[in-house]
Amino acid sequence: MASITHVFSQEQHGHLVPYIAALHASCITLDHMVGPFLPPLTNEKLLPWWKERLAEANNGTRIIVLLLPELSLGKKPQGTDLRGLAMLKLSESETGSFRGHIDAVLVDRRHRRQGGAKALVAALEYEAAKRGRSLLLVDTETGSVAEAAFKKFGYIEIGKVPHFSRALPSGKKGETFFYKEFLPSSS
Repeated sequence: MASITHVFSQEQHGHLVPYIAALHASCITLDHMVGPFLPPLTNEKLLPWWKERLAEANNGTRIIVLLLPELSLGKKPQGTDLRGLAMLKLSESETGSFRGHIDAVLVDRRHRRQGGAKALVAALEYEAAKRGRSLLLVDTETGSVAEAAFKKFGYIEIGKVPHFSRALPSGKKGETFFYKEFLPSSS
């Protein structure tokens, strides 16, 4: 079944929050993705953090896009339907009102290498342009699949910072920074 993207809506997708947190946890635990938390992960850490992100989405300072299977019209997605998500934090400063920062692209392991990450990033770019954003920034772990993906998606590397994030079991990982400029939507 094909996947499509949906902008998060509390009414349509609020019941997926525990599954969103579980996807995030699996990317950190199984893939050793650098994120805001180090293992061991608990619901006491993850759920409040995600509720804050959803509050930002509800107040318009964040865009969250979900990757879900094509469902029949009007059918509410189930937790097991969640295939991925991506987030864009919109700059709140007057001098940066044209910017956004992609701060997560997560795809469930069972649905990788099927174009999900590309669809999620394209959806974020579309939503950003609709809101007058013309510059997106993103940073990824150096040497990761994500770093290669953003290069393929047309993002331009700014540079690398070694020892940027704490990683388990010990040590630090480098980070690569990118940007992409495009025209905002006229609608």
